[in-house]
Amino acid sequence: MSLRAVVLSYGSGGEHAPLLASLLAEGLAPQQILVVHNPARAGEPDPELPAGVELLRTSHNLGYAGGMNRGVERQLERGCELLLLLTHDARLRPGALAALLDAAEAHPELGLLGPALLLAGSEAPFSYGGLSRTGGGMAHRKELPEAEDGIASCDWVDGGTVLVRAEVLERVGRFDERFWSYYEEAELCLRARRAGFGVGVVLAAVAEQAPGGPGRPGPWAYLMTRNGIAYSWRAARLLGLARASARAVFNVLLELARVAARGLHLRRGSPAEPWALAVGTARGLLDCCRRRWGPPPPLPGSGDVGNLAPPEAEAGSAG
Repeated sequence: MSLRAVVLSYGSGGEHAPLLASLLAEGLAPQQILVVHNPARAGEPDPELPAGVELLRTSHNLGYAGGMNRGVERQLERGCELLLLLTHDARLRPGALAALLDAAEAHPELGLLGPALLLAGSEAPFSYGGLSRTGGGMAHRKELPEAEDGIASCDWVDGGTVLVRAEVLERVGRFDERFWSYYEEAELCLRARRAGFGVGVVLAAVAEQAPGGPGRPGPWAYLMTRNGIAYSWRAARLLGLARASARAVFNVLLELARVAARGLHLRRGSPAEPWALAVGTARGLLDCCRRRWGPPPPLPGSGDVGNLAPPEAEAGSAG
């Protein structure tokens, strides 16, 4: 089956280099790989790539959904049956790609496949696929599941490493760019399952992932709240909307209690982190209600999230 890969990179840290080396070692030709680069700052130099690997540079930080969609469009134009989508912090262990491809060939009913994910640099499970809860909530499965033919059925797979059939993207559409980042892969899997495609995790395929939420608590809380409520509405309608909104209110109150406890020195640590989580969650709830989509607004604890405005917008505001 014909395969192409899209690697989404961000910033100038060179995190993509080990991933590209592993893809080439697994047998992908450089011409099969496209790197989409979201610059973390204006004027950022292009990342260095192995010879033959193509670079597609975006004008500014489009997030996961926008950046990945640009790469998906480019690769689908060239023709392929399967697309391997990866973020630059993904690390495929030897044999992972072959196991994913074997599963895709053996099970044409499965539209999206992911590997068993471990936390980067460890053997600790990160995700054996995602499960949807009653009421539209969702969570990563942490325990090794039972699997038929080595493939564990699930509701969604993490977007850091996912093998998707081109037919899925042609039938149900691309990632929803209103989400920007977080939940967009689960929402795509929801549409795919409703269209009759299966979703699964190939247990023989092992990869590593480094979750980025702790380094950007404000935007992470904002996007998880706003997009989580939107996903819950799509998955479970009024019940999902009610439960997700209630969770958001509870989380705001919980984080404010943590701020007070740390500020009064009743608990160790700076109040800055729970404050960023409280503000991000509250703003995410508000913006979901008023249907503000796209990248997060300025928030405390933004970490590495930057370069969100198109160059034209920046030029217009400067003038």
